[in-house]
Amino acid sequence: MLENILKDDSFCTLMKMHVYECLEYVLQKNAEFSVLVNLKYTKFTPDLPAHIKDSFKSPVILFTLGGYTLQSANLSQNELSFEAGFGSENFASLVEVPLGAIVQILVSESPILINFSEYKEDASKVRTEKSKNIFMSNPNNKTIFKKKD
Repeated sequence: MLENILKDDSFCTLMKMHVYECLEYVLQKNAEFSVLVNLKYTKFTPDLPAHIKDSFKSPVILFTLGGYTLQSANLSQNELSFEAGFGSENFASLVEVPLGAIVQILVSESPILINFSEYKEDASKVRTEKSKNIFMSNPNNKTIFKKKD
């Protein structure tokens, strides 16, 4: 029974709303906080170098938002994004995390929200991304998406 609830779309939507509201609150308070996120669904732009990616051994990763990282945070109805530096060289990347993939929100190392729902990506979004990647793998197609100044 528990598994059915944790996977239920209505429950997942409810938890996503709670995550949004909690993040909105701590961002309004300009309070430093941390998020424990499902690494599988986390996007890095630009992509992290292999030696940094390979250092992530767990399926979840903890990000602490303070200083510039906190100032760069942006919350939308679907995701939390922020800029962060990685590794000894402080490699800069934009981190984008779907709200449903946020497992915990912590303030002063204490959890203020735990998301027990099982996040799953929108299937149509996954198919669109795969199609775009296939299209972009052809060097002739890359010029289509170049920005014009």
